[in-house]
This record gives sequence, structure tokens and C-alpha cells, in this order.
Amino acid sequence: MPSPSHSDVALSNALKDLKRGWEETSAAWHDQARTDFEKEFVQEYEFSVKQAIHAITEINTILRKAISECS
Repeated sequence: MPSPSHSDVALSNALKDLKRGWEETSAAWHDQARTDFEKEFVQEYEFSVKQAIHAITEINTILRKAISECS
């Protein structure tokens, strides 16, 4: 099972890949549907991933503290 620190890196990399792909796609897509898609999916996904990374980091800190205190 991957450690929390590996999970946040994986999510971070996935978000970078999404942003890179979206930049390529959106460069050629110039209508209201593009704007709606970006707001509904891309921005929402980015927000959710950033929240997840923060949560994973916090959990990792708590777990490390618990392991240290119980050793």
C-alpha cells in the first residue's frame, strides 16, 4: 500500500497532467461549452484534488506523530 506521502505526489502529478492536457485542449476550443466545461469539471476537479492533497498531508503528519509517540 502506498504511503500517504506517495499518494499526495501521485495526485499532484495527476493534476499537473490534467492542467497540461486542458491547456492543449482549451487552446483550440473557443465557445461557451468550453467555459462551462472548465467551470463544471476542470476547476472543480482542481479544487477537490488540492483539498485531498491537504488532507493527506495532515493525515500523514498525525500518523507520524502517533507512531513517534507510540514507539
